[in-house]
Amino acid sequence: MKSKGGRLLIVLILVLLMIGVNYFFDKPQVRLKGREEAERFRLYANPSFEKWSGFEFTFLKAFYYTLGLRVYMGKLSEEYLAPPPFAKDPIVRTAEVVTRLCPYYYDIYYIANGYLTWDYGDVETANRLLEKGLEYTPERWIYYLYLGFNHFYFLKDYEKGAMYLVEASEVSGKPQYAHLASKLLYASGRTEVAIGILKGMIENTRDEGWKRGLETRLKALEGIYELEKAVEVFRERFGTLPQNLEELKNAGIIKGIPEDPYGGEFYIDEEGNVRTTSNLTYMD
Repeated sequence: MKSKGGRLLIVLILVLLMIGVNYFFDKPQVRLKGREEAERFRLYANPSFEKWSGFEFTFLKAFYYTLGLRVYMGKLSEEYLAPPPFAKDPIVRTAEVVTRLCPYYYDIYYIANGYLTWDYGDVETANRLLEKGLEYTPERWIYYLYLGFNHFYFLKDYEKGAMYLVEASEVSGKPQYAHLASKLLYASGRTEVAIGILKGMIENTRDEGWKRGLETRLKALEGIYELEKAVEVFRERFGTLPQNLEELKNAGIIKGIPEDPYGGEFYIDEEGNVRTTSNLTYMD
C-alpha cells in the first residue's frame, strides 16, 4: 500500500510540475490578436511534450482539453454568429494534443472535423485527423462516413468519397451507405447524397449542440434539393431553365420558396444550379 501511495504521490507531483513548467513556457505562445488578447485559450503543453507527460491520466487530460475547447467555442458563439478566424488555431492545437494523448478519444475528431470543414474550409487537416483516428480505431465506421462526406461534398472527389462510404457500410453493417455510394458513382446529384450522409451523422452524434448544427445544415440542403428537383421539372416541362425562383412558383411547381436557416436567400445561377447567398454559414 505504501509503495502504491508513494508512486501516486510522485505521479501527482510530476503532473503538477509539468503544468507549472508548461504554463510558464506556453504563456507567450497563445495570445490572440487584436482586442481578443485578453481572451487567451490555454493548453498547458505542446503536442510532443504531452505525448510522454500524460502518464495514466491521458484519457482524463484528453477529456479536460476537449471540454476546454467546447467551453471556449461556446463563449465565442455568444459574440460571433460564425467562428472567428482566430479560433482555428486553438481547434487545431487541441486536436493535435488530444489525439497524441489519447488517439482513441472520439469526441475531438468530430468536433475538429465539423469546425475545420464547414467554418474554415481546411478539409485537408480534418481528413488527416480522421485518418489518424482510423489507424487506432478502424472499427469506428463513423470516421469513414465523415471522410466520405468530406471527399464527396467539399473536395468533389466522388470516386474516393464513394470508397469511404462503402467502407462505412461494410464496417457498420448499414447497407444504406453502400447504396449512397452507388448513387454517387452513377450520376446522382450531390445534394441528395449529402442529405443521406448528414442524416447518418445526426443519428450517430451524441453532442446535442453539434447535432443541432448538423440539423441546420440538413434543413438548408433539403431546401436546396427541393428547389433542384423543381428546376428539373421546369426544364422538362418548358425545355429551358428558369431565370429565377419566382418562375417556379408562378408555374405551380412549388408552393413557396424555402427559407435558408442561415439567413441567406436561395437563387438560381446562370447554369441553373441552386445556390444560397449565405454559402451555408450564418450571415452577419
